[in-house]
Amino acid sequence: MHDPPAELNGFRVVPGGVLAPRGFVGGGLAAGIKPSGALDLGAILSLRTPCQAAGTFTTNRVKGVSVLIDQERLRNGQARGVVFNSGNANTFTGDRGRADALAFIQRFAAKVGVPADEVLAASTGVIGFHLPMQKILAGVDALELTANAGRQVAAAMLTTDAGPKTVAVEVPLSTGTVRIGGAAKGAGMVHPNMATMFAFVCTDAELAPARMQQRWRAAVDASFNVISIDGDQSTSDTAVLFANGASGAGPIHAGTADDAAFARGLDAVCQWLAREIVRGGEGVTKVFAVTVRRAASAAAARQAARAITTSALVKTAVHGGDPNWGRVAMALGNSGVEFDPGVIDIQIGDTPVVRGGRRADYDEPAVAAHLRLPDVRVGVTLHQGEASAAAWGADFSAEYVAINAEYMT
Repeated sequence: MHDPPAELNGFRVVPGGVLAPRGFVGGGLAAGIKPSGALDLGAILSLRTPCQAAGTFTTNRVKGVSVLIDQERLRNGQARGVVFNSGNANTFTGDRGRADALAFIQRFAAKVGVPADEVLAASTGVIGFHLPMQKILAGVDALELTANAGRQVAAAMLTTDAGPKTVAVEVPLSTGTVRIGGAAKGAGMVHPNMATMFAFVCTDAELAPARMQQRWRAAVDASFNVISIDGDQSTSDTAVLFANGASGAGPIHAGTADDAAFARGLDAVCQWLAREIVRGGEGVTKVFAVTVRRAASAAAARQAARAITTSALVKTAVHGGDPNWGRVAMALGNSGVEFDPGVIDIQIGDTPVVRGGRRADYDEPAVAAHLRLPDVRVGVTLHQGEASAAAWGADFSAEYVAINAEYMT
């Protein structure tokens, strides 16, 4: 996994990760849910109230118990925190699974002295097994919350990820500074649709509840919704933004320069986490970015880019370093986006391979060399309009097959 750079999108990266924003604490520990003894239970809590919250969730018809509970609780736009576990998804567990999740929440809420209906839950891991409640409840009792446990929070949510992913930035506003910090997990079964895997983002900015869900959905659409590892969408996908206003900078008003700056900072955090999810995915050896330009609409550009990142043939070509740009053209044609194949351009790395719908005269070894890099770039120009979008995907390797052929064994 990559350490965060010194800056993201022009904003200074600050230490502390997801807990860098003022007024948030968290923690993570090994409760014994995972046989490996790795961290598997954690929580995030705002010490300040009220705390606004917005969420997006899986659109898979099979949903984990925690997803259903969180969707109910976020209808009023408020939540103080989340308690979560990895190693067990609590999905396909019926009434007992719901009772277990509520007991998980209740135990944590009682421990920290907040109303239970202000706490969310999240569970990820193997489907179809009941939570080991004795271990869960004992873990909650032993959990310590501090402001400097961002790394432990990020580690406790992992399943088969290569490593923890957490980052924070500081955003200067006209009235002071605010911080935005996030942590995320996702390694396999990653192909979000208006949701993500696990992503918890905290900010000490003061956001209007009416704007918060809109702002969060826009950030998710430009980050977690344009990544794919294997084309399968999880039953547990959960992305939540918490805003507690503890910065003291005052409310951010829609349409102002401060509102635009906050949006850029939120996008910077979410997009870095999204790319790191792909980089740390199951069996991933390469990440490839697809940028579609001059599309008829942003939605069409995003749809076309995602079709290329999810193509099994493109993913295997990237893995093998095979300069077969025809697979990109094939995936583009299967995207469902309307375009004229006779005018498109395709570029791999810095090399144009298609110009005006025809094979360009290019240096094939240069294309092959670019495809051997750990970060691959593919560009497509449709010449249909002025919109653009980017998406990120990962290669398919033999290790991916091995991991998922033996996930439970």
